[in-house]
Amino acid sequence: MRLFKNSRALLSCVYYVVLASGLAFPNVVPIVKINMIKITQSFSKTLLLSACILLSFLSIGCSKSDNKTTKVLQAAISPSIPPFMFEEKGQPVGVDIEIFKGFCEARGYTYNLKAYDFQGMLGAVASGQADVAFSGISITPKRMEVMEFSNPYVENSWELISLSKRNIQITNLAQIKNYSIGFPTGAVFMGYITSEWAPKGIYPIDRVKLYPSYSEALTDLNNGNLDLVFTDSSMLLTYVNKMKMPLTSSYQIAYADRLGFAFIKGSPIREDFNKYLAELGPEKIKAMETKWSK
Repeated sequence: MRLFKNSRALLSCVYYVVLASGLAFPNVVPIVKINMIKITQSFSKTLLLSACILLSFLSIGCSKSDNKTTKVLQAAISPSIPPFMFEEKGQPVGVDIEIFKGFCEARGYTYNLKAYDFQGMLGAVASGQADVAFSGISITPKRMEVMEFSNPYVENSWELISLSKRNIQITNLAQIKNYSIGFPTGAVFMGYITSEWAPKGIYPIDRVKLYPSYSEALTDLNNGNLDLVFTDSSMLLTYVNKMKMPLTSSYQIAYADRLGFAFIKGSPIREDFNKYLAELGPEKIKAMETKWSK
C-alpha cells in the first residue's frame, strides 16, 4: 500500500513533524520550494523511515514524562515520633518511612517528603496538600471524617512518662490531677482527656500543656517545667533503649491504640497500600519496630 502519493506529500509530512518536535533548522528549504528539488525513490524511503523514527521518539518521550508526573507522591511527616518517624544524623528514619519506601519501590512511585509539626502534618493531608501522611498516626473516628486510613499496622498501649529520678508512681486516677501533663497539639490524647477524664473530674482540659512536637515537651520535662508526657508504649521503649533517656512509665492506660497511614479522601493508592501491608505481614512490621526501638 502506498502511504504517500508523491515525494512532495512526503516532504510535507517530514517538515511538519520537524515543526512539531520544537527543533529549529534555519537552513531548511521552505516547503514552497520543494518542486525545485528532484527526489529519488530511495531518498523518499529514507525520509519516510526518519519520519517514523522521529514520531516514535516524540511519542515515547511524552509517555515517559506523563507517567513520571503521575507517580510522584507528596508525603507529610512529623519526624519527632520514634520509633515510627524521627531523625538520625539529619535524615528521617523509622518504621513508617521504611514501610513507605518499600511500598514506593515495589509499586514504582517516587516521593517528596515535607516535614511539619504534628498538627500541620494532619492538616496537610486533610486539605489535600499531601497525598499521604505518616508518623505514628492514631486512627480515630474524628480524623476519619476528613481523611482516610490504611489498615492498622501497629497497636499500642498509652503511657504517662516521667523522669526516672522523680519516681512518680500513679496507682490511682485521683492522683493524676496533682501533676501537669503535656503532649503535642493534635495528638490523640486530647480527645481521650476530653471524653473520658474531664467529664469525670479526673483531669481538666485547661491544665493540659500543648507543644508543637515531642521535642519541646521532653525539654520541658527535663527542665522540671512539666511532670508527665503522654506517649505510647513504643515511644517509651525507643526513648529508653535507643536514645538512652532517663524516663520511666508512671501510669499505663490499657487502651488499644491503632496506628495507620493517613490518605486524602478518595485516595487512588490506599487499597494498593493495604495490599502491600498484607504482603509485608505482621512479623516483618514487628521486626521493623524492634529494630528502630533498640
